[in-house]
Amino acid sequence: MLLFFNKYISVLRMNWIQALEYRANALVGVFAIISGLFIEYQIWSLIFDAKGVSKIKNFTFEELIVFIFLSIIIGQLKSSWQTSGDMIRAIRTGDINKYLIRPVSYFWYNFMMFLGVNSLYYIVYSSILILFTLIFPALIFPTFLNFVGFLLALFLSIYLSYTIYFTMICFAFWFGEVRSLVVSYNLAMLVLSGQYIPIRLFPEKILNILNWSPIRYLVDFPVSIATGLLPYDEWLLGFIIAIIWCLLLSIISLLIYKSGIKSYEAYGS
Repeated sequence: MLLFFNKYISVLRMNWIQALEYRANALVGVFAIISGLFIEYQIWSLIFDAKGVSKIKNFTFEELIVFIFLSIIIGQLKSSWQTSGDMIRAIRTGDINKYLIRPVSYFWYNFMMFLGVNSLYYIVYSSILILFTLIFPALIFPTFLNFVGFLLALFLSIYLSYTIYFTMICFAFWFGEVRSLVVSYNLAMLVLSGQYIPIRLFPEKILNILNWSPIRYLVDFPVSIATGLLPYDEWLLGFIIAIIWCLLLSIISLLIYKSGIKSYEAYGS
């Protein structure tokens, strides 16, 4: 067990060091968050002014902007543009062969790669979160318990997102190139996961579906805990459903991976 832990922590450490060499990526990510938040601020301020209301679906203007801000940050933290591209390329070109002949789990190796690539964003965005907590003390992390719950929900969100990516990428064993599938998923999740429009504003029929799907736990669940909009008595059910989806998608992704390995011809193109 200790050997397993040390092996993959070394992969994480290696990618962490590599990520620190490309600090400009984090600056671009911060610019994307600020520009996105500015656009959202302009749009929603016009909506509130045009309707002449102080609340929309129980959101005040300040609460909505803070909610969207946190959603954009979490959306960035679970993104996998680089890692998924590398995995698809490894399957298509045959570079995955080196993992098949070594005592390394392709699933856990790439999960550590996934964390390592995004590690610089964790540092930068954590600093932004601390700043916003000081500016909006009543709107973000109202209690220490909300902070702890947010961290747990965030980890589940990141892991859940990775299992979804891994499942899609494994289809490269049969189709060779599945980048379009990953791109389509990323674009769809900008809306469906609540990254730019809180899913709480969606129609009830759509909400009833999303609440029992893994999509809700990618962004809305951790943000709702962080902002105190989710009552404490609903946390347990949310965590249970999120964990069930993590286990279920882990099993599905590994089954698809093993099936793909069996049909894999082990040469590049």
